[in-house]
Order: sequence, then structure tokens, then C-alpha cells
Amino acid sequence: MTFTEQIKKIVRSRKFWVLIAALLATTAACVAGQIDIWQALQAAVAALAVYSTGVAIEDSGNTAKNAS
Repeated sequence: MTFTEQIKKIVRSRKFWVLIAALLATTAACVAGQIDIWQALQAAVAALAVYSTGVAIEDSGNTAKNAS
């Protein structure tokens, strides 16, 4: 799979767009003063961790499916 195909696959992923929405909401809350910078960093790290875990679970499922 080429780099361009991988990027297209990521952009079509719902997990990716949920990550973007979470990061935008966190940024908006920080800019509006509803949360401080440390809370924004915690939220960003949590969103990235959830995205990473979701991708890992998906990859694990695909590996198991291909092994059968």
C-alpha cells in the first residue's frame, strides 16, 4: 500500500474524524477559557490514546481475519 493510499484510508476513517472533532472541541474550550492548558493537554492525550487503541484493535481484528 502506497503512502497516498494510506492517507486516503485514514481520511475516510470515522475514528480519525472523531479524533479531529475531539481536538477541535478541546481547543475551543481552552480558547474560551472553560478549561486551562493542562486540562486541554490531558484531553488531547486521552483523545490520541483512544484513537491509537481503536486502530490497534482494528489491526488486530484484521490480522486474525487474514490468518483464518
